[in-house]
Amino acid sequence: MIRQIHAPTPRPTPRPRRALAVALLLSFSLLGCEENLDPATPDGAFHQVRDALMAGDLSAVLATTSQTTHDHLAALLTLLKEQRRAFDEDYPEDFKLQARLIYPSAALNATDSEALFAALVGPDLKALKPDEGLHYGLSVAKQPVIEGDRATLTTRSGETLEMVLEEGRWKTTAFERAIEQDLRRARLNQQTLDHNLKIIAEMKRRAAEEAAKAKAEATP
Repeated sequence: MIRQIHAPTPRPTPRPRRALAVALLLSFSLLGCEENLDPATPDGAFHQVRDALMAGDLSAVLATTSQTTHDHLAALLTLLKEQRRAFDEDYPEDFKLQARLIYPSAALNATDSEALFAALVGPDLKALKPDEGLHYGLSVAKQPVIEGDRATLTTRSGETLEMVLEEGRWKTTAFERAIEQDLRRARLNQQTLDHNLKIIAEMKRRAAEEAAKAKAEATP
């Protein structure tokens, strides 16, 4: 809907005392207030997440994530290592490359959770432009709502995020869903892999039988 633009209503000239108050208010808003960076508080902990994101420090970002995030990463890493082994050792040579292409190379070849996190999250984080707009948008806009060991935050960009209290420190849950989805896809791929390995084993068995039969027939 196109909104009609109205001419601004003339405002009375402010009185000197009021003008001074407005000037002081503006100066305080420009200076801002000291930002909370205390990890023992939900907003302070999230501001540390923001600063690590803006610095592109994936190790620091990972350190701010919840235990659930770490558990999902560990489970995914174990699964990917086993699938990589199966691709390399059990798959026929003609199918190895195609099988490995279902995952990003850096994720499939990750040797630890930090490397896996970087492979999964790094490309998206590198796309972020670490400027004042991002800093402002990822700053907490109002007092967090705390219920037990959970806290809900609202950023200045209007995004709602959740933090969880673990061992006296607030951790971000922001990456839990994405990594859980990756883990779910890897488990589905494992089902396909198990099916393929059964077919490969049957092919090898038949090939061995045919080779033994041919050898027996060739023996005088």
